[in-house]
Amino acid sequence: MSLSRERSSPALAAALWAAVLIGAALVFAPLSGIYFLADDFVPLVLLRHWQDEGRIGAELAARFHGGLDPQNHFYRPLSYASFALNYFAGGTNATSWLAVNVALHGASAAMAGAIGVMAAGARGARAWIGAAAGAALFLFFSPSAEVIAWISGRFDVSATFFALLSCLLFLRSRTLGDRYAVLSLASGVAAFLCKESAGVLPFAILMLACIPRDPGEPSGLRARAVTALRRAAPWLALAAIYLVARYVFFGTFTKVYVRVTPVPSILSAEYWIQLAASLPAFLAAQFRPQGYFPAVLAFTAVQLGAIAYIAIARETERQARQALFALGTVTALTVALVVPHVVGLLANGLGGRLAYNTAAFYAALVAAAFAFARPAWPLWGTTLVLVLLHAGSQSAAIGRSVGASAQMRSLVAAVEQEARKGTADDYTLVLIPPFIDDVIFGLNAQGGLMLPPIQERSLASRVVVQTFEDLTDLQDKIADHLVPTLRRRTLMEYLGGARQVTSPAEYPTRIVCWNVAQRRFVPVVVQAGPGPKAYVEAIERALGGLGCVGSAVPR
Repeated sequence: MSLSRERSSPALAAALWAAVLIGAALVFAPLSGIYFLADDFVPLVLLRHWQDEGRIGAELAARFHGGLDPQNHFYRPLSYASFALNYFAGGTNATSWLAVNVALHGASAAMAGAIGVMAAGARGARAWIGAAAGAALFLFFSPSAEVIAWISGRFDVSATFFALLSCLLFLRSRTLGDRYAVLSLASGVAAFLCKESAGVLPFAILMLACIPRDPGEPSGLRARAVTALRRAAPWLALAAIYLVARYVFFGTFTKVYVRVTPVPSILSAEYWIQLAASLPAFLAAQFRPQGYFPAVLAFTAVQLGAIAYIAIARETERQARQALFALGTVTALTVALVVPHVVGLLANGLGGRLAYNTAAFYAALVAAAFAFARPAWPLWGTTLVLVLLHAGSQSAAIGRSVGASAQMRSLVAAVEQEARKGTADDYTLVLIPPFIDDVIFGLNAQGGLMLPPIQERSLASRVVVQTFEDLTDLQDKIADHLVPTLRRRTLMEYLGGARQVTSPAEYPTRIVCWNVAQRRFVPVVVQAGPGPKAYVEAIERALGGLGCVGSAVPR
């Protein structure tokens, strides 16, 4: 059945949307048991600290004219403000925090499908069918599990939500000054305030502006380009203002990560060779169980071939052809904007958020193609298989995140119990894994596991939490009076540079490490000294036989 004909069934459209909603309920239901992981603990601790000091409003306002941390150039004030709303509304109820991510992801999926069919000029049941196909492809996109199952994915999901909303409203507008155009521009501002990935938005608006909206519009390339630039001018101006603001705040227009220099990376042949060599393994790790990736790659290639055929077919209307070109170009641009900021692609299943924006605009591209597919069966078949493959892989990824969350709940309680053990003179070094089963776990969670609001009171005077990767720097921290300072001062004072100097150096009196398989701490027996370096080397040797490093979540 050709989706380009008006006899497309409204009943089929309704059935497809019902199937998408039922599938989403089944795949996302386990997320109700999610907990905080890794970086999620950072805003919790900071919000509580600012609240205790009576300056939470001032700190949140400061994020609008500065970065999130003193190292990287992250400008994400609106996303961070949403964390504050979650904190005041739900405290440490992680499910309510994650519900925002899931809701934004679902809304973005619907908008991705709608953008595709609106750009192509589809109407009636065929538009609803195309929108359902695009929405499903983005909703179940496997690497997106990292964004929706990790509360810190809020930066990505919110930026994409507002970028898509801006595009959708732009397609509804007819003049620069109408309410849809104004709301589109406001949504664009919100996107830039959420994360740097919104940088693709002005280009997306420009490409959408190239699509002819009325039969009487000029068809010449130069005339279309002038019209598009005029329509997109406010969004291009917004991009210029954003770049200038970044330069004022950070002294650079494009640098985001402290260790990444985008422009030199683009000009380096070595960088591109390294990136190309690591890409296949990185992509394969995004689609588990093993063997999914070749199937996803093959069917995506066939799907792209079907879309290319639709784009050049004589039967395809002018607006639809232009929409396919525009959305395909934007999809490619999302990749081009991310690539210079990638230090290295690791085959550990992490980094799916890098493809989140790309998946959204690719879903819009598929939705646009569905509206005018002739013949329809290649696109039907490939899309159905891809949605099923993505959903299966995404469900497995969500399951790993839920398993890691269960570990974290147990770990939080166990840290508090360790603080009670021993005598008043004891001080415990707690070692935890930074990752569990390709899920980010203890990385950047160290302080949050010792402090309110996760703990009822600060435990830093009795325990210090470090990841296994932190052992590299532990000898320097011990030499820099970590133990005596935390015994007598607060963690915030230590991070602020305060030091309680003692001689000789003080060491933890107890060491425990988290055994993932047993879900408990096991003791690490080493002797203090004769110096920080020898002490850390002894810990590393002892860890090998305790089941603490390299464990996977038990099934």
